[in-house]
Amino acid sequence: MFVVRLMFFLLLFQLTSSGSGGHSLLLLSSYISGKTQFPEFTAVIMLDDIQVAYYDCEIDRVMRVGGDGLKVENQDQELAFVMRNLLPSMRKRLAMFQHYFNLTSGGVHVQQRLAGCEVLENGEPVHILFRDSSNGVDTNSLMYNMTHYTYASGSLEVAWEIMKQLPYQMMYSEIYLPFCVKMLKNLLDSEKRLVMRRVRPRVRFLTKQVLGGAQVTCMATDFYPRHINLTLLRDGRPVDQEELTGGSVLPNGNGLYQVRKTLTVGDEELKNKHNYTCTASHLSLDNRLEVSWTAQFSRSHRISIISAPLGLVVASFLLMLLLWYRKRHRERSEGVSMETTESSQERLTTNEETD
Repeated sequence: MFVVRLMFFLLLFQLTSSGSGGHSLLLLSSYISGKTQFPEFTAVIMLDDIQVAYYDCEIDRVMRVGGDGLKVENQDQELAFVMRNLLPSMRKRLAMFQHYFNLTSGGVHVQQRLAGCEVLENGEPVHILFRDSSNGVDTNSLMYNMTHYTYASGSLEVAWEIMKQLPYQMMYSEIYLPFCVKMLKNLLDSEKRLVMRRVRPRVRFLTKQVLGGAQVTCMATDFYPRHINLTLLRDGRPVDQEELTGGSVLPNGNGLYQVRKTLTVGDEELKNKHNYTCTASHLSLDNRLEVSWTAQFSRSHRISIISAPLGLVVASFLLMLLLWYRKRHRERSEGVSMETTESSQERLTTNEETD
């Protein structure tokens, strides 16, 4: 459950920052109170959507994914200091949540935190944030964007007085934000091969016959980065979002992404033979990528509708023909065998009479 919540927070943050054309550095951490098969405290560092490091609490060190300790201008010690102070803070927040809702100390309870920052392509800081979740319930969050900040207490009614705002604002503006931005820029420089890559999407139409019409799917796959604008047009005009299903950008299992939007087209609309166009705008493309498909309602359309049952009939006929052929072949083989046996017996009888 806690992994799902962390991925939800990551996706939420990416969606809020998708229009800025920038990069993000996120720290996703979980603290578990109670006996489970999972570690008590875990923390991973995400550069955009790529995990680049994690914190090993047993040796108190930040480790690079697939390598040794994280060495970015000696910031690994500073980052380990942040991690070290993160655990007691999360313990305190979970205890506050349990006390507020009068939960027993027994059993398993989970505290999660997302913290990070974002910069634009030119390196200008955008904002820094943190967000807490206790047992899957949002408890509090803070966002500071260089000019103002917002705080939400979530399910905990915590007083947020003016005297409490000033030290938080100073801490985030003077300590956390500069450190996070510096770390983000250094990681961007060392991991530019991954995060700066541009992989062109493959765009295509998928059609499927259904009862009373067809389903038309506009699909883009195998692209990076994840931000893409996929539009389905009918005769040059965008199809209303209410008519479409899908649209979420999903991981493709190979470090790339995919997205699809599906429209159900009725028989009457097929008869009008509209022209559908699937367009994609992506950072890897100089121009929009377009693929077209024209609806058809003709003999070929009606044949395609009955192609499935017709295929079953043909397959059944071929199977019966094969069984009949094998039966005939077996009968002929048995007949030849009997004739051979009878002929041998006749020759044996003739030889006995001659003797």
